[in-house]
Amino acid sequence: MQKTSDLFIQNIRNLPIWVKQVITKEILEDLRKKLEEFSQLIEGEDLFQYMCPKLTFKGKQELQERNLRLSEGYYIFLKDLSEGNNVFEITIKNNWTLADSAKIFCRLNELEFLQIDDYLTNKNIAVALFIAGKIKTGEFLKRIGKINAIQLEQAIRYQKKLNEEGRHIKMASILIKMGFITDKGLDSLLLLKDEARKHLSFGVGLTSIKLPDGSQSEDQIARMQREIARLENENTIMKKRLKKLLNL
Repeated sequence: MQKTSDLFIQNIRNLPIWVKQVITKEILEDLRKKLEEFSQLIEGEDLFQYMCPKLTFKGKQELQERNLRLSEGYYIFLKDLSEGNNVFEITIKNNWTLADSAKIFCRLNELEFLQIDDYLTNKNIAVALFIAGKIKTGEFLKRIGKINAIQLEQAIRYQKKLNEEGRHIKMASILIKMGFITDKGLDSLLLLKDEARKHLSFGVGLTSIKLPDGSQSEDQIARMQREIARLENENTIMKKRLKKLLNL
């Protein structure tokens, strides 16, 4: 069966080249503007979304026997990985957010169900840990090479000193004050985490998605259409709540 993510990407690939040229330019400019200080998170084939680690023996055993009785999402994730699906496909296929997938990914690794050799040094593992809320801003910056261990230790000591004085300041603000990161860089990190909590909507061009042989995947299209309706309803509810809060 054609993967959901392949259907989505194929829909974009089917656009005329002159359209894709404009889209590529606009998207790259948007990414570079929003993640200007973190170019390593824009390019590269080792993005977290591309990861598809193999299951360890323990992981395969748990998938088969379910001894820990984890939530169903964990077993869905394990099964999808065992079938060769990467994080991007798993996230789209199950209508999750990237943050949802990151949380499951990190927990499965903690349980030693995934084969990841460079866990402590892989920058995209750091992204997963960050958007999953497993590590804080300072540790994330250290893991991706924006600050070193000494600078982080200096910031931690300074924060501790301020706390003892009764001044409780977040680590991000301290890193800015010490010149280790800019306000714009902090905005990029907050955006990265916020965007990871969003679902992908297939509202644009959904009906034109086709399999390579030209046939429609009716089950997948119907599932996507139901998800669109659900997300649109959620958006309407959120807008009403926001207007009420702002007295609009």
